[in-house]
Amino acid sequence: MRRKKRDIDALAERLELPTEALGSLLVTAIGRRRVLIENHRGIVQYSDVYLCLNAAEGSFAVYGEGIRIHALGRHKLAIEGDIRSMEWEE
Repeated sequence: MRRKKRDIDALAERLELPTEALGSLLVTAIGRRRVLIENHRGIVQYSDVYLCLNAAEGSFAVYGEGIRIHALGRHKLAIEGDIRSMEWEE
C-alpha cells in the first residue's frame, strides 16, 4: 500500500499535477461545521456521530455530533454537523 502511494506521488510530481488528480482523497474543511470530501470510494459506516469512507489510501473517518450528509455524488459528498475530528484508519 505504501509503495503504491509513493508511486502515485512520484507520477503526480513528474506530470506536475496534484495527487488528487490521480485519485487521492481530497478533504476540505470549512470551519467546524462542514467538510467536503472528493474521490472517496463509498460509505462504510454512517451515523449522526461517525462517518467512515473507503479511500485509495485506506479508510477515512469523521467524528462529531449531528453529522448528516448534505450532498452526495458518485465520488463527492458534503457533510455538516459539529465536526470534532477526522482521521485515517487502517
